Amino acid sequence: MSLSLLDTPLAEIRHALHAAPELSGDESRTATRVADWLEQAGADRVLRGLGGHGVAGVFRGAEPGPRVMLRAELDGLPIREAAGTAWRSRHDAVAHSCGHDGHMSALLGVAQRLARQRPRSGEVVLLFQPAEETGDGAGRIVDAAAFAEIRPDFVYAMHNLPGRPLGEVSVRPGAFSCASRGLTVRLNGLCAHAAHPEQGRSPAMAMCRILQGLKRLPQQLPDDLGLVMITLIHARLGEVAFGTSPGQAEVMATLRTASDDMMRALAEASVSLVRAEAEEEQLGVEIDWSDVFSATVNAPAAVEVIESVAGSLDMPVHRLDEAHRWSEDFGVLLACGEGAMFTLGSGEQCRPLHHPAYDFPDELLERAVDLFHGLVEHHLGRASA
Repeated sequence: MSLSLLDTPLAEIRHALHAAPELSGDESRTATRVADWLEQAGADRVLRGLGGHGVAGVFRGAEPGPRVMLRAELDGLPIREAAGTAWRSRHDAVAHSCGHDGHMSALLGVAQRLARQRPRSGEVVLLFQPAEETGDGAGRIVDAAAFAEIRPDFVYAMHNLPGRPLGEVSVRPGAFSCASRGLTVRLNGLCAHAAHPEQGRSPAMAMCRILQGLKRLPQQLPDDLGLVMITLIHARLGEVAFGTSPGQAEVMATLRTASDDMMRALAEASVSLVRAEAEEEQLGVEIDWSDVFSATVNAPAAVEVIESVAGSLDMPVHRLDEAHRWSEDFGVLLACGEGAMFTLGSGEQCRPLHHPAYDFPDELLERAVDLFHGLVEHHLGRASA
């Protein structure tokens, strides 16, 4: 039986979403459910199919005014859930291990409030974005023709943060989360008999030098703005065959920086290093990029708004000293309007993000709704009852 948004406790809504996760790009059932709930809440307009399976609900105030967008993510992760809850994932090897079920539920909680009382002016857009985990969902939303109709003046998003006190708001002007991208290098030489390796072109030495060189690059490119790092995640040389000298190799690494400018410099330096080592050994080379995330850069004015609204709600506020190392594609939406991302602490004992037993804490839902709704009222005002 389908749940009614207006008659169902928010925790129960979250449990229903948690039990039915879908991977990036395959969020069709989740999107349909969310769109139906937005229609139940009386949204003046519901847009479907934005950038794939994206959904947006538009709630209009009585008077003209700016447009405030709040964003949540639709997708789950390819993780086999280990939590023992009654609402654990029903889908094999797919789970909401990042808390997107909680983020969606928080925006649906805002929809519940907007169903009872619209803002005084302007528009509220509740955006449910696909494919955040792969880094391309926000870009597809912005590229959609219908995005021009909901382009925000102000835009906000949150992420839950295990390890911090429950309900603590953390925020930072400037870089809030890092840019990152995955690098794949394929080296193509020539196989030979292991007894006569000189008759082939082995990529072994080039692969070793590339691994060493990538590891050293961050020390050669220091950045005053913050983090610069490369994480080596995979290397493969040839096949398991003792009679063969290898002809192919593969190296994979994740690049991570606190700014987009430094990411460009680090990516260019990585490509130069790889090409030089391949040329030294007369090897062919293929270079591919994947999971490309820009840095999430918060507007200082929007950060001050978050801090002010959180203070009015007696929520503890913490200013971060440096950007989070993880990446988010929300930076693409921040380029479209003034805004910021913040985190809400999900408790010191909460499992880490992407842990198989992670579960978004239900106690955080109403606090998230309070803060999101407070941001709406800050920009658009409170309508009289």
